[in-house]
Amino acid sequence: MIQRIQSIYLVLALIASVLMFIFPLAEFYGSSNFVLYAYQLDFFDPDPSLTFNPYFLLPLMALLVLLVFLPIITIFSFKSRKRQLLLTKISMGLTLVLLASYFFGYIALLENAVGNPPHYEFASFMPALTFLFLLLANRSILKDEKLIKSMDRLR
Repeated sequence: MIQRIQSIYLVLALIASVLMFIFPLAEFYGSSNFVLYAYQLDFFDPDPSLTFNPYFLLPLMALLVLLVFLPIITIFSFKSRKRQLLLTKISMGLTLVLLASYFFGYIALLENAVGNPPHYEFASFMPALTFLFLLLANRSILKDEKLIKSMDRLR
C-alpha cells in the first residue's frame, strides 16, 4: 500500500535531496571567493583566479539526481517489498558515497585551492538527513515484511 509510513520517510528523503539542489552547499573565502552549489561554482569575483573544468561537479550532480529518482521509484514499488528493500539499500549506499565524495573529495580539494576552510551552509547537512530517512524507511519496510510473513504462517 502506498499510504504506509515508509512512503512518508521516502518523501522526506526525496525533499532533503531536492533541497541540496536549491540551497548552497558551502562558501569559500580566500584567494578566490565563491559559493559551491550542487550544479555550479558561483564566483563573487568578476575575474576569478581559480578555474575548474566544466565537468568538475558532474559526479556530484549525477549522485544527487540518482538520490532524487530512487526514492520516487521506491515509493511506487509498493507491491514488491523486496524491491523496496533493495532500492532503499542502494539509496543508502549512494548517500554514503555522496557524503564521502563531498566532504573528502570536493571540500578538501576546494579548501586546498582556496587556502581557507569552507563555511558550510544548510544543504551540506542534507545527505545525513537523507540517510536517516532512508534508514527509517528501510526499518518500516522490514517491519511490514515481518508482519506479512507472520500472517502467512498463521494461515
